[in-house]
Amino acid sequence: ERLGDKASDAAATTTRSERTMAAKETDLLEEMDLSSVECLNQATGKDWGNALKQGYREDAGLFCASDDDEQLIITIPFRQIVYLSSIAIQGPADGTAPKVVKIFVNKPNLSFDNCAKKATEQLTLTADQVTNGEQLELDFTQFQNVRVVSIFVDSNQGGGDVTNVSKIIINGAPVHTTNMSELKKC
Repeated sequence: ERLGDKASDAAATTTRSERTMAAKETDLLEEMDLSSVECLNQATGKDWGNALKQGYREDAGLFCASDDDEQLIITIPFRQIVYLSSIAIQGPADGTAPKVVKIFVNKPNLSFDNCAKKATEQLTLTADQVTNGEQLELDFTQFQNVRVVSIFVDSNQGGGDVTNVSKIIINGAPVHTTNMSELKKC
């Protein structure tokens, strides 16, 4: 049994390194369809662009802030199918940064009514992780063939009514597929 375990561990390691070598994992900002991003319960003037868009997310003073309560849903479609390898969610050290975050894959119509369902992955962020924007590995098997990712912020570090997100970085790579319409007849 131990030999079998070692063989499967080696296979998993090989698969991971082959995947990394085959497709460079990077910030998927350029793969995001930013014109179609949606955010539920965002405060006026403190929208999702502050956490996602290049230039805005680098400014620690800009936030995507919740409005009526601490919860937010940010739905991000991609221009092509991708796989996700890690995510970093950053917020301020004042207790308003996200704490419990649920990530859903390929659920484009996620709402507050249906986000109680089982998420693809649930993260409980520590104050240090979210203040520093630490990259958190995602379960590779659950984040393949992603067209849309939805991030549901369920609670914040301090338990207050406002959640602030200053930066979201999603890492991964496009899944290379063949576009049949581009093939030419012989």
